[in-house]
Amino acid sequence: MARRHRTLGLIIAPLPLLAAVAIAANATPSSQPRVVVPGSVSPALAHSHRGDAVGADQQMSVSIPLKLRDAAGLDAFLTQVNDPKSAQYHHYLTPAQFTERFGPSQGDVDKVTDFARSAGLHVDSVSGNRQVVTASGTVGQLEKAFATTLSGYQDSIGNRSFYANDTAPQLPVDLAPIVQGIVGLDNHTVRHRHSVSRPAAAPAGFGPTQLRGAYDTGSLGTGAGQSVALWEFDGYQQANLSGYAKQFGLTPSASTTVSVDGANYDASPGEGQGEVELDIEIVQALAPAVTTYVYEAPNSDQGEIDMANKIATDNKVSVVSISWGACEPDRSPSEMDAVSNGIKQGTAEGISFFAASGDDGSKDCARSQTGATVDAVDYPASDPNVTGVGGTTLKLNGTGYGSETTWSRGGGGTSTHFAVPGYQAGVNGKRTVPDVASDADPATGYSIFSAGAWQVYGGTSCAAPMWAAWAALADAKLGHKLGNANPTLYQVGKGANAAKAFHDITTGSNGTFRAGAGYDQTTGWGSYDGAGLAAALAG
Repeated sequence: MARRHRTLGLIIAPLPLLAAVAIAANATPSSQPRVVVPGSVSPALAHSHRGDAVGADQQMSVSIPLKLRDAAGLDAFLTQVNDPKSAQYHHYLTPAQFTERFGPSQGDVDKVTDFARSAGLHVDSVSGNRQVVTASGTVGQLEKAFATTLSGYQDSIGNRSFYANDTAPQLPVDLAPIVQGIVGLDNHTVRHRHSVSRPAAAPAGFGPTQLRGAYDTGSLGTGAGQSVALWEFDGYQQANLSGYAKQFGLTPSASTTVSVDGANYDASPGEGQGEVELDIEIVQALAPAVTTYVYEAPNSDQGEIDMANKIATDNKVSVVSISWGACEPDRSPSEMDAVSNGIKQGTAEGISFFAASGDDGSKDCARSQTGATVDAVDYPASDPNVTGVGGTTLKLNGTGYGSETTWSRGGGGTSTHFAVPGYQAGVNGKRTVPDVASDADPATGYSIFSAGAWQVYGGTSCAAPMWAAWAALADAKLGHKLGNANPTLYQVGKGANAAKAFHDITTGSNGTFRAGAGYDQTTGWGSYDGAGLAAALAG
């Protein structure tokens, strides 16, 4: 897909006259009746001060994600392909098969592209799986196309300016039913990395030997023949990965960067460099023979949608690790659904997704406008086709497992957006998070070499690649892809082998929720005994 450029200069000023807004909104390129596209207004507008209108001549782009076909049939297939009792068990689809069976039709794509061109927009690209149309034009053209207006806003909590559509976009009645949403009319949501660190004069914290010993992965091999994708919004330097490998006697293959929308941060990584490097190093600590693909995208709603779709369309890996996210109430529903559709395709292809559950306990929006009084969970961890990974505090017994308790800042709770999947009990009909956990406490953190220096890292950003690495080892050991691991993990958690497969964490809390026997909303089913869980899956 083409790289998106935005050069919107925003000056916060008094509110424009509502009459002018109404005139602009009614100037549409089509005489057909219009309907509102739901879920495509930033929730941040309720807490922000609106300023001047955005200049009509400024250029920007939008993504128009399309709905999947036969949504009920797709959900049924995803259930069956992960059910050992089903004839469809592990009969995964290729990208072409998924697009043919469940993807938007070429006719639907043509309807969207024809509409965009009729509105004077330039169609920049259509994703390989036909799920996303990217179009660009002036702000004035976009306002006319979608019957809305764009203004500058001031986020008083985040202390930054952003732009957004003032009202819900609208589409002609014959087009709206096939469109998931309009994404890119605002730039408020930024994905945050879920890691915290402290400097170290020398390697300190858990290294490969301690991690393999504590979580019992030594008998699972090195992950030869497996590939893991890392979902990133920043870059890394190979020299740091080499420094880590040399220190611990590892011989991993060099990571491969996969650019999304033209993003490639490796020449000059930003503040998220440590996040990217810890993801790679932790995967290689447990599974040094695994091939790592580092997908790098712009940190935007459009970038995340395109990341999900490119990973699914490329179909290069069996496991994805995600250490970036944002709380559900801060995100537009249509953007989450568009990302979720890309993840559904990956799941149908047998790809396992693991995501950090957040580092603000049960109040995932603590550092945003939504506030620290609201229970909330993090997306993508809350996606039903993603294994959400919470945090623990790990203590060793020599070089082996000692004990774990809940890390107080590990994310967990109940989704407000996703319905409870069949493998869960849920709360009030909604999905709960996390599903599992691993060490995330920076006080008992991981030894990471980043930006030319040793650091001790913690956060659920460390726990997610721990589980992704185990999944790669399990795939190699079992000889097949796990796909969505959750149905199997829950089955094991409820079964006779649970104590051999999981370390059940029964102490501590993350704020609203407390740990207890079995599943809970602090650490899920707990952390893994690597060999024990693999044996339970084999059985």
